[in-house]
Amino acid sequence: MNRTPAIAALFLYLTLADATALPQFAARTGDKCQSCHVNPAGGAMRQAFGAQYGREKLPVPAWSNSFELEDFTTLLTNVMGVGADFRTLYYYQQLPDTTRSRNAFFQMQGDLYLNFRLAKKVNIFLKKGLYSGFEAFGLLNILPANGHVKVGKFVPNFGTKLDDHTAYIRTVTGFSPEAGRPELTGVEAGVSPGRFSIVGGVYNANDGFAGYGGSNKALLGRAEGMFELGEDVHLGVGADIFTKESDAGLRSSMYGGFGSFSYGNFSVLGEVDILRSSGSIPTVTGFVSYIEGSYLVTPGLDLKLAYDFYDPDRDFKTGSKSRISVGCEFFPIAGVEFRPMYRFNIEDPTDQRNNELHLLLHFYL
Repeated sequence: MNRTPAIAALFLYLTLADATALPQFAARTGDKCQSCHVNPAGGAMRQAFGAQYGREKLPVPAWSNSFELEDFTTLLTNVMGVGADFRTLYYYQQLPDTTRSRNAFFQMQGDLYLNFRLAKKVNIFLKKGLYSGFEAFGLLNILPANGHVKVGKFVPNFGTKLDDHTAYIRTVTGFSPEAGRPELTGVEAGVSPGRFSIVGGVYNANDGFAGYGGSNKALLGRAEGMFELGEDVHLGVGADIFTKESDAGLRSSMYGGFGSFSYGNFSVLGEVDILRSSGSIPTVTGFVSYIEGSYLVTPGLDLKLAYDFYDPDRDFKTGSKSRISVGCEFFPIAGVEFRPMYRFNIEDPTDQRNNELHLLLHFYL
């Protein structure tokens, strides 16, 4: 499995992004996550600026103006705000080694968000998914240098928060609902002086019901920066680490680098992670990476090309898998996205006949 050095070099050259629901928007604007989202880690519920950006900057202007709500707001009262994301997928997939295929509709996401303002700079945030996942935390924006403290149950702030839950950088690292329950109970604290952000976190390594998950802890460290190099030119670069140990003495560590670059209507973002497991078993080192390019053809339409790669054990020459996704993101009116994508799945050493077509409809508030 030593196909990765050239790929890693490509990533180190190109992937120099703030994590957000759609990271190319952070890359394109040069804004930090908390500029658009309630959660400083990005994703989920949007703040006033994020809601405005999603309704005014993304859709086709002529169409969106015809459907616009003049009195639109996500605030129910001056102390309570709401948000939501609903994604329905239709997929068609080739079945390996056959001439047959399968297709189905799948409700990928049905998340409802509530944010309560208890006082200035003090919030309670709740996120409940269609299935079993949830996040619940208190957020205190009280530290110097635009800093915050987040306490509760949530997904640790590791890597790039893609909305594609099947991306290897989310499933393999364990931070996707596809891998089970990615939320952990603990505390994160961070500061954001100027263009930089630094975050640290400590959590239960295993989150059992009513706290019965053992005494071991997981630790997170993250640092990133977003820079404006010129008019419509932005560069982001960051790195993070996440480590935890199970009650059985197995230690897993992940070291990652992520970033973005944008020039005008073109943006590229990516992530590279080294995965290491050690303890009572021989040490295993894996590698996972992601790179995505997007181009804004016209307001409302982005072309998109992405590449995933995963090598579970770099000591073996075979066993890796990768995929290439090509398609577009179309925002016809405010609150609606249609995303057709075709995915080429590639396995090593034997490539299977299992490509996929995805048609995704997304409603967002």
